[in-house]
Amino acid sequence: MTRKLIAIDLGGTALNQAGTLSAATIKTLQKAQTAGHLVVITTGRPDAISTQFYDQLALSGPMINFNGALIHKPHQHWAKERQAVISPATALALRQFKQEFAIHLMVAEGKQLLLADHGYKNVPFLPDMPAPTTLLDEQGLTQAPISVTMFIQSETLKPLQAAIHARYPELTPKTWGAWQGPHTALEVTAKQTSKAKALAYVAKQYGIAQQDVIAFGDDLNDQEMLDYAGVGVAMKNARPEIIAVADAVTAQDNEADGMADYLAEYLAL
Repeated sequence: MTRKLIAIDLGGTALNQAGTLSAATIKTLQKAQTAGHLVVITTGRPDAISTQFYDQLALSGPMINFNGALIHKPHQHWAKERQAVISPATALALRQFKQEFAIHLMVAEGKQLLLADHGYKNVPFLPDMPAPTTLLDEQGLTQAPISVTMFIQSETLKPLQAAIHARYPELTPKTWGAWQGPHTALEVTAKQTSKAKALAYVAKQYGIAQQDVIAFGDDLNDQEMLDYAGVGVAMKNARPEIIAVADAVTAQDNEADGMADYLAEYLAL
């Protein structure tokens, strides 16, 4: 058997519409691990809201968070861990874009770090913090964050992304969620971070060839990962741009265990 690296995005891919792992998905991924394959969660989400799925799948290898800016093994020290951080000064300077764009909320995140520029409630994937005692400001930000995420209207995404590119070429602004309205998220990380580069790093550590990487995704931040993988698989529910670059498309969407069904057949589990 040739060992495969199986890279799975979370939202819209491994997770169903309720944001959970189905029994079929858990069973399939655990079968893949038992067969000797390496399953790697590869997500734009921070580790704080991804580790529960890592634990549920009983994974033991690395996990990739923040669109590749964090490569680590939860609950343990891993000598090969990598973090790409932004300096506190740069993270704070990004607040200047609030003067030009309608940014509803800014948060700085890292391992065991979450700071917002003001109190908030009902923001997807963030715990409610209506009255935080520490804010994203000069007094509150005392460590270098991995990312700064801006929650905006969907129509603001491209112009804000272009403005950050122009003013801070050393940074990478990417969306990590296909949310509409005020919950569109633009995540800013250090330059040269991506899911693809992170996967290449993990594959090298485990001696797995690029051609033996199979990756599943649905959104814009998955494109480079699908391009890199030996087999890049788009979900049936993926954005058209992702389906266009994929080597294959699942027969079913994420609500109907499309990723699990494809993987079970591909690996003959």
